[in-house]
Amino acid sequence: MNDQSIPIEKHFGHVASLIGEKSRALMLWSLLDGRAYTATELAIAADVSFQSASNHLSQLLTAGLLRSEKQGRHKYYRFANDRVAQAVENIAALVPIARPTASINHCDLIGVKYARTCYDHLAGKVGVQLNQSLLKNKWLILRDNQYEISKAGNDQFENIGIDISAVQKLHRKFAYPCLDWSERNHHLGGALGAALLQSMIRNNWIRRVKHTREILITAKGKAEISRILKTNV
Repeated sequence: MNDQSIPIEKHFGHVASLIGEKSRALMLWSLLDGRAYTATELAIAADVSFQSASNHLSQLLTAGLLRSEKQGRHKYYRFANDRVAQAVENIAALVPIARPTASINHCDLIGVKYARTCYDHLAGKVGVQLNQSLLKNKWLILRDNQYEISKAGNDQFENIGIDISAVQKLHRKFAYPCLDWSERNHHLGGALGAALLQSMIRNNWIRRVKHTREILITAKGKAEISRILKTNV
């Protein structure tokens, strides 16, 4: 639905209806782990038939919300870009969630609310804590809802194996505050957030939990995050 003669509110209404339908919403939610899935896998995630899933995916492709890649006999689906993933995560932040009681402490927070992937960057309590630390230590500076990197930040990111000049050349937003649905605060999104996640995986600070969005923090990761990124997780 890209006809420029159609009023913007109708475009918006069409996209909103695509995202809002239950089966498609579940498929989009599944794709937030940053991986690509087949129609069969997404059909299982949405609890619909393969034929129904194919129809839903066709609509999402036509609307530009997804893209597909063929490998061998299989076709894989993923978000068209990080802006779509950000929109889905932001919608999730509108969902009411039970807040932890005063008796629940840091150690009791586990699972996806503690640490998870949001598309290709780190989210959850750990992601928010890291973002706050980067701002507090002035490695990142917030301007016009975007993050700029300071000289100190550039040096520190380089020290953990992130080539900032290469990250800045990528054809996507460099760094921005991404609203976290479980914390109702911001974690680090964009190309820099993705580079940080990959660096943490590469350095064995964190590990993915198979078939979920959950992230585990290793003992080495806790020590290095405290030493280098100046926050305890």
